[in-house]
Amino acid sequence: MQATQTAASDRATLLADAALRVLEAKGGRGLTHRAVDGEAGLAEGSTSNYFGTREALLTAALHRLTELEQPTISTMEALLPYGPFEPRRAAELLWEQLAEWLAPERLGLAVARTELWLEARRRPEFSAALDEVRREYVVRTVRLLPAVKCERPHDHAPQLLAALDGLMVNQIFHPATRLAPEQIVDQLERLFASC
Repeated sequence: MQATQTAASDRATLLADAALRVLEAKGGRGLTHRAVDGEAGLAEGSTSNYFGTREALLTAALHRLTELEQPTISTMEALLPYGPFEPRRAAELLWEQLAEWLAPERLGLAVARTELWLEARRRPEFSAALDEVRREYVVRTVRLLPAVKCERPHDHAPQLLAALDGLMVNQIFHPATRLAPEQIVDQLERLFASC
């Protein structure tokens, strides 16, 4: 029984990874059960067996993306005992983590994340799943902000996340306004200093 559950979990992960790759390469319109079957190298109908609806497939991709982002968040949380950090140092530490997500080998996941945001805009059922994940990110950010001497973490957590979203979109999609690392650190320092 355990082996069967493990095999099913492995297959679901394989399909969710394939869905993320399809989102990156073909966008939301290209995300079909058949496209995921092909990307995963599985027989037609495999994806439908695991994720019967489009919302289920999108939600699986979202949760897999969250799993893949977990090490970055855990790295930040592991620094908490070493704080509190001055704004400049906090900005440098955060930039180190963001730089990993902007590295060429990880860029596809950032593009897939943006496609998931766009899908949530059009699909209320999926939007609820994205909102749930977003609330969890806010909660975790609230826990992180006292390490940078933030006195009102509940107020500043959503602002910080919104700023990071904008920064990532700019760095990925707008080469003409792409910022140098030191400019990003300066911006993050100002955010933390105003906290």
